[in-house]
Amino acid sequence: MSETRAGRLDGLAGWTGRRTLSVGSYLLELTLFVLQAFREWAQRRQVFNRATLQTLYGQIIFTGVDALPLVSFLGLAVGLSITSQMLKLATALGNEADVAALLTRIVGMELSSILTAIVLIGRSGSAIAVDLGSMKLRGEVEGLELLGINVNEFFVAPRIIGAGIAQFTLAVYFAVIALFGGVLINDLLTPGSSTHQLSKLAEAISPEQVLLFGLKNLLFGITIAGTACYHGLRVRTSPTELPQQTQRAIVTSLVLVFAADGLLAVVS
Repeated sequence: MSETRAGRLDGLAGWTGRRTLSVGSYLLELTLFVLQAFREWAQRRQVFNRATLQTLYGQIIFTGVDALPLVSFLGLAVGLSITSQMLKLATALGNEADVAALLTRIVGMELSSILTAIVLIGRSGSAIAVDLGSMKLRGEVEGLELLGINVNEFFVAPRIIGAGIAQFTLAVYFAVIALFGGVLINDLLTPGSSTHQLSKLAEAISPEQVLLFGLKNLLFGITIAGTACYHGLRVRTSPTELPQQTQRAIVTSLVLVFAADGLLAVVS
């Protein structure tokens, strides 16, 4: 009986070790893929040319501009459900400065980044994986490589940069809508003026928070687009690989974003 239990423990330890090594190897490959794309892009004499700029602008428009209606709706929903309720709590308790600091940390720093990243994963991450995977299936990637065109320079790096810019911009927009829009909505729906809370919210935002916010959202955007490009280019010859790799890109991006957010929260 004891030998059987010991065998099960050994099997569990072996499985845990193999999974840990597999996850570590995957993260290393993904990191090297993103770094190689940036290195090959930066080695060009002309960093931005017509082709790369077109890819970059297209990615920013699709990821950022086209997502504005959805982000606006989510920001107003968060402002109505969370910001306005916490402002009522501040009025009841009379401790407006602490509530403003709590709002900037929860809504401004956390919810805006996480919800924006989820929107980007669902819209842009899946689209990037499908686009590059379809190019692989049709043989377009191999054709471009035969013509001497580096896929990392013209397709991967501009998409990653565009997604990083879009994630940061949308997160800032979301935070403004959720925080300051929530104050204005609360002022319209409830009697009594709460617009004086706008100055307290602005005062509660520290330079350290702004720096961490920017770094975190750039990391989220790079992670989402890098993971999508990595899995999209892993499609080989079978059409069934396309939905499989797309699903892996979405799930992996979600896990990495939440893991990175948790680590940054612990460190900060």
